[in-house]
Amino acid sequence: MTATTTLTRTAPDISCEHCANAITGALSAIEGVSAVSVDVDKKRVDVEYDAAAATDQQIDAALEEEGYPPLR
Repeated sequence: MTATTTLTRTAPDISCEHCANAITGALSAIEGVSAVSVDVDKKRVDVEYDAAAATDQQIDAALEEEGYPPLR
């Protein structure tokens, strides 16, 4: 059994449900990511993932690629 890690990022450019859907789709495509939650009002992204399969850097890069650079 693998341990799940939770990563929280703030992405100031999140402004709508379209943003949330784009982020959810991009992060869900990363191997090892098991859950993505986007709070549009708080501009917050929570990601649950298997640290043996994915990294913080991969998650941050996917956010940046979608146009939502996270604050670290």
